[in-house]
Amino acid sequence: MNKISILMVEDNPADAALVREYLTDVAGGGYELETLATLGEALSCLRAKEVDIVLLDLSLPDSSGIETVRAVINKHPRVAIIVLSGLQDEQVALQSVRYGAQDFLEKRQLSTAMLQRSIAHSLERKKFIREKENLLADLSMALERIELLQKMLPVCPCCKKIQGADQNWYLAEKYFQIPGQKMAGGGVCPECLTHLGVD
Repeated sequence: MNKISILMVEDNPADAALVREYLTDVAGGGYELETLATLGEALSCLRAKEVDIVLLDLSLPDSSGIETVRAVINKHPRVAIIVLSGLQDEQVALQSVRYGAQDFLEKRQLSTAMLQRSIAHSLERKKFIREKENLLADLSMALERIELLQKMLPVCPCCKKIQGADQNWYLAEKYFQIPGQKMAGGGVCPECLTHLGVD
């Protein structure tokens, strides 16, 4: 099983050591942890390699508050982020989750179980969001193809019948069985015009 790649962005050595200790306590050693002290270093690291999750302190030497989260999300939207929050950062931490971070953890309440659970849940939430985005992209592409097809074929937008060169309207399966059939101008078929109450 592949290890979960974690980037911890934390400039306080004591806090960093504590998180490392908690992750080391996890049975099976399922995590691969790298620690950096600045946002700039973190962004460079994320450009250079794939990371599953970022543990992000909000008070760094080169960035603080919600802007720290925004910088990571804007440049690397596919990475899962857990905000490491001090007591004074709680409101900003909540804003971070609204902006796109998966979770925030209060440093003073941190434990091995809490950290492990947050990592697992954050990865699942991020996976769900990616799948939803992919489905929406597929749906958008399918709708574009349908619109393109409707422009190419004279299809009634109501019943989806196709108008042949003989000016008659056919169901698609029937239309494509007619040898040498050429398409006409299209529009709304007479039957649908009647249903719509248009003369």
